[in-house]
Amino acid sequence: MQTRRKLTRACLADIERYFRQPPPRFLDLELAVCWVLDCLLQNDSYPSGLLHRLEHDHPELRLSETVLHQALSFLDDQGMLDHYSKRCPSRGRPRSMLHLNSEARESAERLMGPWQRWLMDHLCQPQLPAAT
Repeated sequence: MQTRRKLTRACLADIERYFRQPPPRFLDLELAVCWVLDCLLQNDSYPSGLLHRLEHDHPELRLSETVLHQALSFLDDQGMLDHYSKRCPSRGRPRSMLHLNSEARESAERLMGPWQRWLMDHLCQPQLPAAT
């Protein structure tokens, strides 16, 4: 027997608002790996810095700490990351920084085309026509 799912929206205007302001999209492991590589191709970073950057650069996207750590573990297992400590004046202990090693750059750059296309396809939301 098939059941109908009840709408959580009270009226059609609520549904229109949903499309104007959709809920955040969570990155899966493959997309998280691409995000991390994109960031590390530009600058070294630390894990929570990657999360802050995603929030700043793409507020419509989210990345859970669990998936981020899985992505970092994957890249580590692939031998793509180097780690070093960096002292920050505002912190008591040094930050564990991530660096994309030089042997991994070419592989990472090959993923940037598909990653950028995914971003364009999923983040460029067409505007809804104004209600008349």
